[in-house]
Amino acid sequence: MANVTKLYAAYKAGYLGNNILDTYFSFIANMISEEHLTIVEDTVIAERFKKRYSIDLPLSFVRQTLGVGVQKNCFVEDHGKYSVVIEELAKYRFSETDFNVLWSRLVEGFVTHCQNTDTDISSLNANEFILSVLDGTDEKILSGEKSETDKGMLPEEYAWYSFVKEQGESGTNLYSFISALSACNITKQALFFAGKTSADYSGLHIYLDSPIIFALLGMDESSRTDSYKTLVKDMQEAKCSIHVLDHNFQEVDGIIARASGWATDTQYDLRKANNAARFFHDSQMNQEQITEFCENIETRLNELGITVKTTNYDIYQDKFQEDEKCLFDMVNERYLDRGYELTKEKENSIRIDIRSIIMIYRERQGQTATRLQNAKHIMLTSNNAIANVSKKYESNRSTQSGHIPACISADLFGAILWLDSPMQMLEYHKQKLLADCYAFLKPDKTLLDKYIQSLDEARNADAIDEKKFLFLRTHKVVLDSLMDITKGDYARFNSNTYLEVYEDITAKSQKQYHDEIAAHNATKEKLQNMEKNSAMEKKETDKIIKELLSRITVMEENEAKRQEHVLDIKVSIFGWLATLILIGIPYLIVVVIIEIIKTQYTTISWSSIYGIIACIIATAIAGCLFAFGRKWCLKKVRHFLTR
Repeated sequence: MANVTKLYAAYKAGYLGNNILDTYFSFIANMISEEHLTIVEDTVIAERFKKRYSIDLPLSFVRQTLGVGVQKNCFVEDHGKYSVVIEELAKYRFSETDFNVLWSRLVEGFVTHCQNTDTDISSLNANEFILSVLDGTDEKILSGEKSETDKGMLPEEYAWYSFVKEQGESGTNLYSFISALSACNITKQALFFAGKTSADYSGLHIYLDSPIIFALLGMDESSRTDSYKTLVKDMQEAKCSIHVLDHNFQEVDGIIARASGWATDTQYDLRKANNAARFFHDSQMNQEQITEFCENIETRLNELGITVKTTNYDIYQDKFQEDEKCLFDMVNERYLDRGYELTKEKENSIRIDIRSIIMIYRERQGQTATRLQNAKHIMLTSNNAIANVSKKYESNRSTQSGHIPACISADLFGAILWLDSPMQMLEYHKQKLLADCYAFLKPDKTLLDKYIQSLDEARNADAIDEKKFLFLRTHKVVLDSLMDITKGDYARFNSNTYLEVYEDITAKSQKQYHDEIAAHNATKEKLQNMEKNSAMEKKETDKIIKELLSRITVMEENEAKRQEHVLDIKVSIFGWLATLILIGIPYLIVVVIIEIIKTQYTTISWSSIYGIIACIIATAIAGCLFAFGRKWCLKKVRHFLTR
């Protein structure tokens, strides 16, 4: 039940984005309601919570959680005791239905993935296995450390990391659920480490260790780079000052400078290449580009808001000097307890981290703090072993507990910030979790040694040509295929594994090629169909437009004829009226006068004949003038009506 409680708390706080205090308050609300308590105290709640859920809550945290209840009007505080307002408290009880549904989907998804990858988990209880993996998250996935054994990775472990990677790359809701659950332990540490938090961390100077700097420069999995950039952005929003100590910067600069030459060397070897060399090699940078990158490292960090802090480290300085040998021995002991033996390179790296811790203590100048906001100087590390030793060292050197150590893990600090912004922390952890899964799905040194040795033996026996040998020794795709073939288990490795790796790469390449061809053909067919449909639609549209234009033309012609007919009628009416008024009356007068004159010629004579002829001519002229006047009037009327 304890595991389920922790998981549900992480799920509800992270996946749904609620504050973790509200989540634990829901557990307390359930407990108080079911046990019918009417008055409670912090010590009683802590005892009953431990008995019920097997989780030992600090009294400070219990008081904060009960304070949530006071704010929600569920309790009335009276001198350290809390009277329960039953009706209000009932509103904050929770149901596990949503969690159980997603948990079932998670278990079923993992089992299906194992079936699809031919991983036998018949001897495992899937529920218990996933719980154990998640419960060990802070010691394994979040630390980024892989233990070296004589057998390599267990098949079920490989299946889990590949399952999480698959969900992460697909961006499923199930991955968000896994991410929230994986953050549970580190979140719990943050709760009990930080106490009540504030979003304002102005005055806090943060120093990043070398691996974080490498990741910020892009020399790690892209998801890890993105997660640390997210964390840096969140720290800046919280008003922190972010630095890298000069000796850490010199370490980074030196490693990158050495890697720059190795990356373009013809003897480049996957087994020996560090992240910096792989970055240059896999990015296919030429020497000029690499040189430019190396010359602008500090500028790149400045662009991210990170400055280099000059310390002038003096090994003989005794003011505020801590015991370097003690710190190193504690780290070494920590590694030995976990089954690691320090290599020379790892030892040098740890000594640099120890020097950083020493410098933090010197910067603090003997001051201590029980709240992170007041610590003034603190180092963030990606190495949980260093962080745990620093915490232990701080507790050993002080008679009072609860002082902030000089160094804490980056994940823990991110979780502390998360208490104010849960969804931002979830986004950070999603990227971090995916990066850690990528790291676990890369072959370790022992497996790589076996692989390179088998390659060398094949080359010496002329069983492999030079081109294939160089490809299998240097190309980054080899790492993924080697893990897919062996599942991280040394027992699966044999002298012919390199051939299986090559065949796997070839098969994946061909599949990718065929998939791309199929996708291209599908896209091409879709485009052709779109063009065909477009042509048909255009033809149909043109036909409709043509018909519409024809109908419009007929309508316009009919309307024009109608208007012309109306105009003719108006012209005829008003034209004749104008003609009668302007031309008709004078014409009638002229005709009457001519007729009167004609009556004067009653006898036949040449004069009468001439007079009659003149009258006839005058009548004809008057008729012509009338006809001309009528046309003129009609023309003027038409012109007037059409203006």
